[in-house]
Amino acid sequence: MWWNHVVGVGLPLLLIPTAALFVTARWGFAALAGDVPDDVKALLPEFTPAERRRGIALSTIFLVTLLGSVFVTTWTWIDGVRAEGFLQAYGMAFATFLAFCLIDLVIVDWLVICWWRPSWIVIRGTEQAEGWGDYMFHVREQLSPGGLAAMFGLPAVIAGAATVARLVG
Repeated sequence: MWWNHVVGVGLPLLLIPTAALFVTARWGFAALAGDVPDDVKALLPEFTPAERRRGIALSTIFLVTLLGSVFVTTWTWIDGVRAEGFLQAYGMAFATFLAFCLIDLVIVDWLVICWWRPSWIVIRGTEQAEGWGDYMFHVREQLSPGGLAAMFGLPAVIAGAATVARLVG
């Protein structure tokens, strides 16, 4: 039953942060400039203050939609099945967050960035960088200590918030 909730509620909601991530990659790349391979980073142009502000605004929208999607999926799970306790909420938050990580790795990183590599995603001046095709860079980043901390820690925070919201509401 939890799988049906992830697929039926979580995945449709995760389309929103996925779209926001593509918008950020297209028009707010300054915020993502630290998350590229070293050879791409070495070729990055200096971003203007306006580009940096736009990047911060768009990446904030991405993060809010991601956390909001995971929260709504978790809250509707614990409210709909009358689940009790933090662990059931954590399980749903973790499953939804893991689903987004897979969407990010397979669709965004592998299919779009590494394989298709449309011109709107490649930053001017970095076209010749080999790092654009380095899929393992994205896997290593996802499995880095910071990536793993986010993968396990953010669902805990969201599950706690959803559990409190259910108890209060």
